[in-house]
Amino acid sequence: MKHSDPISSIQFASIVTGTMVGISLLGLPRFVVQEVGNAAPIASLFGILCSLVGVVVVTMLGKKFPKQTIISYNKIVLGKFLGNFFNIILIVFFLLLMGLETRQFAEVMVGALLPSTPIQVSIFLIIFLCSVISFQNVSSFAFIHFFYLPLSIIPLFLVLIPSFRDIEIYHLLPIFGHNVSINDFLNGSLRIGQAISNFLVIAMIIPYMKNPNKSVKSGVWGFLLGGLIVFSLITITLGVFGEVTILEMFWPALVLGRMVQVPGEVLARIDAILIISWIFAVFTSLLSYFFFSVRGIAEMLNTEKHRVIKIIGFLAVFCIALIPQNIYEMYDYILKITTVGVLLIIPYPLLILMIAKLRKKKGDTI
Repeated sequence: MKHSDPISSIQFASIVTGTMVGISLLGLPRFVVQEVGNAAPIASLFGILCSLVGVVVVTMLGKKFPKQTIISYNKIVLGKFLGNFFNIILIVFFLLLMGLETRQFAEVMVGALLPSTPIQVSIFLIIFLCSVISFQNVSSFAFIHFFYLPLSIIPLFLVLIPSFRDIEIYHLLPIFGHNVSINDFLNGSLRIGQAISNFLVIAMIIPYMKNPNKSVKSGVWGFLLGGLIVFSLITITLGVFGEVTILEMFWPALVLGRMVQVPGEVLARIDAILIISWIFAVFTSLLSYFFFSVRGIAEMLNTEKHRVIKIIGFLAVFCIALIPQNIYEMYDYILKITTVGVLLIIPYPLLILMIAKLRKKKGDTI
């Protein structure tokens, strides 16, 4: 059923951007540079363009099934048993991703802002904040993304723009790196896909749009804005620090924020503003993961008891966040889980679209 307060195209685009621009931004430059060195900007651009294919395919599926979420049309296209099997995989993926990225958030908070605060407190509070949001009203979820998006990206640009003057061109040369193999280049691009594979959440949103036929255009614009932020951050960070220095940092973007100085010293700690805006971005990203999981489980079980599902989800995510023994193990788990995510953003939706066309399956028209 269509919601009484449907989502606009701008809100839909803000969900795409707000989900993409999140927790991984602080450490992403290091992981890409680690694979391809100076070729990080080119590899990032290639990874963003490949992921764009996934956005187009997911939104095309939304147009083909304008009244169904991915949970529903999985069962329509693949059959009830196989469809539910992949639905469970999607839900488990987002729960695992939320737990591990919550841990990443807590590690940054302890390492950069609250060194005396137990890590469990940061984990508990951010999950609790996501769980108190009502998912009964989808338009409220969209409005949260729309409201917080400027608070997330404007401070980020305030850090990136002044950093242009500190860029050393030789840090970006040669643009294809030093003896970078095709395998290394693809691995660097894969890191980008892993970081932004979370946009699949839009497959749960399209049925609630005012006009699902505009989902492709809105999704692409939202993705391009998020992609521009990711590409700019990696390029500027590499240009300022260089390959060798970046590999010595856990969170290069945070160090970049600490270097920025405002003329007249009106603001003494730009990095504090960056952290605050990053917290907003973390919240919207984690909220998207939790939204997908809770709404997905409710739809599979054909129930409206979101509160019970949120309590169970809260406990599951909290436990997942505590599994890694240290920050190195945490990043190892994240890289493994997000590798599965890359398969879910391009090959899987494309497979569903092809099977739907072969079996001549489509949703009801609006």
